[in-house]
Amino acid sequence: MYIRKRDAIDRNLIAALEEDARISTSELARKLGVARSTVNERIARLEREGVIMGYSAIVRPELDVQETRTMLFITCNRAHWSRIVSTLESYPEIHECVTVSGNYSLMCTVRTPCAEDLDALVEEVAAIPGITTIDTMVVLASKFARNATISAPQPAPRLQLAS
Repeated sequence: MYIRKRDAIDRNLIAALEEDARISTSELARKLGVARSTVNERIARLEREGVIMGYSAIVRPELDVQETRTMLFITCNRAHWSRIVSTLESYPEIHECVTVSGNYSLMCTVRTPCAEDLDALVEEVAAIPGITTIDTMVVLASKFARNATISAPQPAPRLQLAS
């Protein structure tokens, strides 16, 4: 599937949705200076292309049910890379898995109901063939969090109508 390069309207649309996924298409159209049908078409295309993967509620961590949030720093054999990542993806407690530079291969963001569940998860993950080491860092407190944007919003080009 051909995925076209993002223009200013796409980037601004994505940034607006990251800021408030519940914003109406009418409000998006007003903010972006385009027709509501354009917003609907763009959102549908971005969803089709997999750029917009879904919409979710962002829960304030300190008000959420008690849970243990942890970062797993994993070193693994790159020959088993895709199988390891696929296996990690099967754990619902693992919310994100990213490649990192430095001494580790992967970093996973984990949420478990309690430390005992975290311990059991770490034991299971450590047993995955190809994983050589796991270091864990438990999150003590969240000082702030923000949604990442793909790029800073940019003004959409305005068409000049001929007089």
